[in-house]
Amino acid sequence: MPISRRSLLRHATLTGIALPLAGSTGIVRAAANDRLRLAGIGVGGMGGADLASLASHPRVEVVALCDVDAGNLAAAGEKHPSAKRFRDFRRMFDEFAGSIDAVHVSTPDHTHAPAAMTALNHGKHVYCQKPLTHDVHEARQLRVIAAAKPTLVTQMGTQIHSNTQYRTAVKLVQSGVIGKVREVCSWSGKTWGYDGPVPATGPVPANLDWDLWLGTAAERPYAPDQYHPGNWRRWYDFGGGTMGDMAIHILDPVFSALELGPPRSLVSRSSAPPAASFGMQNETRFVFPAGKYTTDGFVLTWFDGGKMPDTSAWPLDGGDGKRLGLPDQGSIFLGEQGAILLPHVAMPQLLPVAKFGGTKIEAAPDGDHYHLFVDACLGGAPTTCGFDYAGPLTETVLLGTIANRFPGDELRWQPEAMTVPNHDQADALLRRRYRKGFEVDNLS
Repeated sequence: MPISRRSLLRHATLTGIALPLAGSTGIVRAAANDRLRLAGIGVGGMGGADLASLASHPRVEVVALCDVDAGNLAAAGEKHPSAKRFRDFRRMFDEFAGSIDAVHVSTPDHTHAPAAMTALNHGKHVYCQKPLTHDVHEARQLRVIAAAKPTLVTQMGTQIHSNTQYRTAVKLVQSGVIGKVREVCSWSGKTWGYDGPVPATGPVPANLDWDLWLGTAAERPYAPDQYHPGNWRRWYDFGGGTMGDMAIHILDPVFSALELGPPRSLVSRSSAPPAASFGMQNETRFVFPAGKYTTDGFVLTWFDGGKMPDTSAWPLDGGDGKRLGLPDQGSIFLGEQGAILLPHVAMPQLLPVAKFGGTKIEAAPDGDHYHLFVDACLGGAPTTCGFDYAGPLTETVLLGTIANRFPGDELRWQPEAMTVPNHDQADALLRRRYRKGFEVDNLS
């Protein structure tokens, strides 16, 4: 990666991170014949789906469950009756860490890094849902600590990363069939935002520990139907809006195929966002240096909430002479010799049809993202979406969410120093202060 492991470790030293030795006590080494003892942090909704997928591996034993919602905890406990139950992941590690080999983290975004880092600090393998973190600083720190613990396996929960459709797109782009790529446009029609009156507060449900749900975030009163269980993505303090939700998926094959490093700069052409919530229509333009698969001045532009790129110059003429329509979510790679349209989630298509209609696209093998993580923990092949890859991807996406808060302002990114030197307000959003009592070693 453009930022070397040496640079990461130097960053850790400069910021005072206590890096453990790779062979230190507590780091899990799962032998080939072992079962993987798994703990779930966040076991409702997507967390329940993650738990089921990981537990479907024949060599996984679910030993612990943790959720701030008693209803989620009870439902998961019925499926895994022998697992110990916890409301607070910190207590789980304090009391039960010796019985855990790996954890999955499937909480709201603002708790991803605190839970994942606590697991790494205890020497556990980590599967963490996307986006990897809520803040740019957190993404960098998880990457640093993972680099310092090379015996630990990590994986970000972008399940489609291992599917045949995205693997095939990566293979096709890197084959050179469309030449070097000069531009990519990616989009999603989702609208994760809120532009209404201040939410009305109300009593906290009896099943929910609101203080633990807030965790590292600043205190605020509970508001029914606004945060838990499903609308937290809309709010700055807890989620990442549509970019945090979908760009981390849709830009994954773009970063994989083009082997992108950090952007040079970015600028948002979005509508002005509300005070406490993400804007619902965004357009974010990233400029990158030339790479192995890209031309100099390569541009990546993200659109969401109904904003769409100008397609007039795209080679979208179909075999029947009609213009092809675009999927609601996807990307297009515009290269020197043609284009590749990649819907989310479907097989890539070479364009123009008149040129590539007879070209055979060989499908890449499909993979089970969850089982690949388990296999890696048990001594199999390394994961391909570990924190060494997921960290930089997450940093770029989260920079985009910051740019969208300052439409029209160019942000010049300095990745080594991890600063936005030309924009103090944006720079201040790279890292948030954790609430007292919820500090985490190597993050706070």
